[in-house]
Amino acid sequence: MKRLGKNHGGYHGETINIHATLKNIGAAAQRHGWGSETFYEHGGLKWLALHRPSRIPDLGLRIYISAGIHGDEPAAPLAALRLLQENQWPENAEIFFLPCLNPVGFTLNKRENTGGLDLNRDYRNSKAAETHAHIAWLQRQPKFDLYLCLHEDWESHGFYLYEQNPDGRPSFAER
Repeated sequence: MKRLGKNHGGYHGETINIHATLKNIGAAAQRHGWGSETFYEHGGLKWLALHRPSRIPDLGLRIYISAGIHGDEPAAPLAALRLLQENQWPENAEIFFLPCLNPVGFTLNKRENTGGLDLNRDYRNSKAAETHAHIAWLQRQPKFDLYLCLHEDWESHGFYLYEQNPDGRPSFAER
């Protein structure tokens, strides 16, 4: 693979229309029977939390998926859209899906929000209103069995997994 050399000092690749992407995400979720909650709004944009119950009650896993926390990583909300359109989910999984945690960042084509904060780094000592709203939403949810936080790394080849494993279980990252 040959690098394009476009992304020195920031992302200079293709951008997305986040308004249209979020509209399509909402339509795909609704078409497939997902519940939808807006947990934050700013500048005409809505932060959505989507929910799909397990098709097999009391036997499933609770899976949390988030995307779009960096406004210069368009692959994550586009992947969210495609996953919702294809609607291929495990029957025994209850899914909590936040398809875009920084829609304002996408309007700016910047990693950060309007205040210049990298929201992905704002959770320990949060300052941003959208981070506070996300934390409040998370605190209202049941415990998750699996967390997947989708990102795009336009500076590297291939894909990789960062794994937090505080219980020392067998690692998925090695595979």
